[in-house]
Amino acid sequence: MMDIQNITALSNKLEALGFDHLGYLLLKKISFRLQNFWLVSKANHLNNDLNFHLFLQRNSVTNNYELLYYDAILKVSSEANEQVINGIDIGEIKTAMAKIDWKIAFDLTIGKNSSVNEKSDWRKEEDVELVIEKLEMLEKSENGKSIATSLKLEFWAGLPYQDLFGNIAPVKNKYEISQRFYCAAGQPGISVDEAYRFLQNRLLEKQISLRKKQPESQEADDDAANSQPGFGSGLLQKKRIGGKRNSKKQHQ
Repeated sequence: MMDIQNITALSNKLEALGFDHLGYLLLKKISFRLQNFWLVSKANHLNNDLNFHLFLQRNSVTNNYELLYYDAILKVSSEANEQVINGIDIGEIKTAMAKIDWKIAFDLTIGKNSSVNEKSDWRKEEDVELVIEKLEMLEKSENGKSIATSLKLEFWAGLPYQDLFGNIAPVKNKYEISQRFYCAAGQPGISVDEAYRFLQNRLLEKQISLRKKQPESQEADDDAANSQPGFGSGLLQKKRIGGKRNSKKQHQ
């Protein structure tokens, strides 16, 4: 039988941390008598998405459920110029994927008695092929790969896509910053607002570090360009080699 006292105490702790809407979901998960489970929560701060993955586990001694830790993931909104990657417009492919009934697309048991000679018979499949082609184009770069993965998980969640593509592991986006916060027994823990400020500080550190690296990178590129043997430097190099040979001959 469910321990209502434990559930109430745990729900109050979640509310104190800032997760004030997970009480009923907590109750539903505990009703399955799971040894451990995850709760997922989302928030938005200053147009940046925050995702929280909370890990809860049953204590083998007390038999009570406890919040062990939660992962906070800050998704930073990308710049406008990142809306087109590898020649693929992210908005357009998202719209195209939303128009497709992926449940039907992934159902490979459906057959048709009619022939497929008419173009109207395979127009839907053509739309699917075009989307897959664009996803493949996106995956040619690291950032594009992470976006393609996000799109697949968004539109294919709960569908049997594994038969064709296998399990799709999320790719860490360069616009994501994450941190795990542990919740010790008897301690107040890190609140949602505190976690957000921490991630914002991490983001600021990352941005400052990138700005510092840019001049160094440019200087390295300039040095590399100057060291390349152009037409003039090639002639100069030949003269130096010739001079060395002449000096050798004089000493002989």
